[in-house]
Amino acid sequence: MNNFDYDISLYGHLVHDLVFEDFKRYQSVGGMGNVWNALIKIDSNLRINLQPTAIGNALILIDKLKLEKVVSAKLNLKTREPIIYSSHFHHIMYLNRLDDISFIDNIKTGFISADITDDGTVDDDTLKKIDYLFISKKNLWIDVDKLSKIVKGWVILHYPGGSYTTNGVDSFEIPAIPLKNLNILGAGDIFASNFLYKRLYEEDIKKCVTFSHNNTTEMLRERIVED
Repeated sequence: MNNFDYDISLYGHLVHDLVFEDFKRYQSVGGMGNVWNALIKIDSNLRINLQPTAIGNALILIDKLKLEKVVSAKLNLKTREPIIYSSHFHHIMYLNRLDDISFIDNIKTGFISADITDDGTVDDDTLKKIDYLFISKKNLWIDVDKLSKIVKGWVILHYPGGSYTTNGVDSFEIPAIPLKNLNILGAGDIFASNFLYKRLYEEDIKKCVTFSHNNTTEMLRERIVED
């Protein structure tokens, strides 16, 4: 890992979030901001490279009782081509909403992971370059097992009750007990962040996903206390 310029490089959307949690209103930095924030909470010594390729705005309504959110967003108000540095992990947010993903071809080191958000699909040629694809059940556009046959590596499908991970040959499920009355904003980003961190040091993917579930639960539980 020390042979790389960075442990993790983040690409994709940097989003100004205006959030309404019932009638409570606040602002936050979403997209790669969620991943960066989670990573430095996990390990403040991580070498993280931020390369936003798009800047946008989002209006978000949170329903804590239903564990749901509704988003209206303009994600590509400003765009740029990122600078590529050697990194153990290159994580892209949100792959299906970026106007230009040609920069992926310039990544020559480490693993490539990506997150999927609402509204949109990803072409097969791009999926064949992704080592780890994170996607929630509500954002699937094809059957997850069919998707795993296209993706280069693993598909990690997460949902409130757990996750299903598959590479088209091997697969496993991990159950989880959803926390109640929770602001789920960024929960998927926290899950991905924990996986990326663990995968820096651990090759067993099931151990990585298990760690991600456990640590994400603890981080979200802290959020309930803060609220």
